[in-house]
Amino acid sequence: MKIFIKKSINIIVVGAMMLFAASCDLALQEKWEYVPEPFGNRPTGMTAYDWMLMINGDTTYNDDDGLPQFQFMLDAIERAGVFELYNNPDAQQTYFLLRNSAFNGGGQLIANMTGDSENPLDSISPDRLAHALKYHIIDETMSQTDIPKNDFHLYYQSLIPGDTGVVEINKRLFNQEIRINASIARVGGGTTPTTMPSSSKGATVVLHNFIFTNGIGHQLNGYVRYQPF
Repeated sequence: MKIFIKKSINIIVVGAMMLFAASCDLALQEKWEYVPEPFGNRPTGMTAYDWMLMINGDTTYNDDDGLPQFQFMLDAIERAGVFELYNNPDAQQTYFLLRNSAFNGGGQLIANMTGDSENPLDSISPDRLAHALKYHIIDETMSQTDIPKNDFHLYYQSLIPGDTGVVEINKRLFNQEIRINASIARVGGGTTPTTMPSSSKGATVVLHNFIFTNGIGHQLNGYVRYQPF
């Protein structure tokens, strides 16, 4: 009987160790996946900068032309010398992450800052580029669920001080998209115009609620501004 018990214990211990090892392997193989808004995502466990690096390193996320979707964004961060704004582990900010089309699309950042979307990114001075990127960072966290549905505009301060750094936010009722520097369009009702100056530029968030260790991110296909950079 004692021998049987000892053998049984050994079998149980070995089995438990095998299960533990298998669970460790599964944890290592787990891949971060986007969860549709407005419910939010699992934390990425990365800073905003490291997450963009991860996305760019996975070809399944590439744009249709084969370019990593944050190629221009990371190049702009490097040229502007603002790496720490996106990689500071102690920050808690909101990042409007610009996909390639926000830079090289018609009427977008490069075209508006240089006169031609075909011009290279390095035709923009580092100071002007840093100014543009800072407007796309809010100095507090703001998730999609923090914004009331289509009721009124809310105002946040970007990393640019003063009135020219103000960012206007609202959320559409029927699809809950965050809109930046844009009028409030109500289904079956009137429209509340934006209070931003005529020189401002607005955009709609296309993907929301990326949870980073240093804040939260939302993706844009176009850039936003209070006034020309």
